[in-house]
Amino acid sequence: MAGGTSYSGCGASSWIVACCVPPKKKRQKEDKTENLSSKLREEPAILQRRTDEVLEECGISSDRIFMKRIIGGNKAKFGQYPWQVYIKIGSYQCGGVLVSHRYVATAAHCIISAKLKDILVYLGELDTQDTGEVSEPAPAELHRVRRKLIHPEFEYRTTQPDRYDVALLELVTEAGYADYISPICLPNSDISLSGRNAVVAGWGKTMPSNELMGTNILRSASVPILDIEECIAWHKVKEISVELHEEMLCAGHETGKRDACLGDSGGPLILLENGKWTLVGITSAGFGCGEAHQPGIYHKVALSADWIKSIINYGV
Repeated sequence: MAGGTSYSGCGASSWIVACCVPPKKKRQKEDKTENLSSKLREEPAILQRRTDEVLEECGISSDRIFMKRIIGGNKAKFGQYPWQVYIKIGSYQCGGVLVSHRYVATAAHCIISAKLKDILVYLGELDTQDTGEVSEPAPAELHRVRRKLIHPEFEYRTTQPDRYDVALLELVTEAGYADYISPICLPNSDISLSGRNAVVAGWGKTMPSNELMGTNILRSASVPILDIEECIAWHKVKEISVELHEEMLCAGHETGKRDACLGDSGGPLILLENGKWTLVGITSAGFGCGEAHQPGIYHKVALSADWIKSIINYGV
């Protein structure tokens, strides 16, 4: 972790330790077609779903024993997080989450300064370098971006977490839904969060002392959601003055160790709600990575869900 250090390409608020980070090496997947759904349909082992069926079944993981495998910092399984998105921006990376057949949610600070031609969106990704270390029975889909939509109340702040740090990317081509590519559910505005255990996942750094490298294999960790007052109190223990607002939430362990980190920005914080995995946070900021009393700071999706739905449904 390199909190407080600025890196080019990380968007406006590059003080954030969860900012974008250079990938390990140049990806070999960029010569793939932008949408591989036609190839997937040729694979008899891959169960394709109709778009309307998948939309009704948001938040369903192909790994039915999902909860038993999440402890902290574990490698993900293929299809375990079918909504997880890998975003490459030039030589940098961020996370994202599929919210419909054409839209991906991410952190506004990740993409606000990026040119559309430089944003590559990978769906159904697990190993970004195709090392063979994990089984990937089907290829990722590569998508281009038609437009980016920044939340109208997004506010860049130099030394504090950005406000309404959420944005949508509209894909040029629709996602080719399959068991390993499907959307997350969006929360109701009155969803109860404090004290519940959530899951954060991404390709960011796995150790604070690492070089500026993310992991090539998707990893996840279980983190408890905190009351805002408790989050502020934890930061005070470390003599950190943090300004938190209603559209923010904190999640992390008092002793640290399991957390979002550099390169995870824009990725999802999810929890199980009424039997379906639901998007409750977008990784936004943090004053440390895996440090005691320094939880991750997330955009609270419940306060922007109506905005997201209005774009998904009406394209406004």
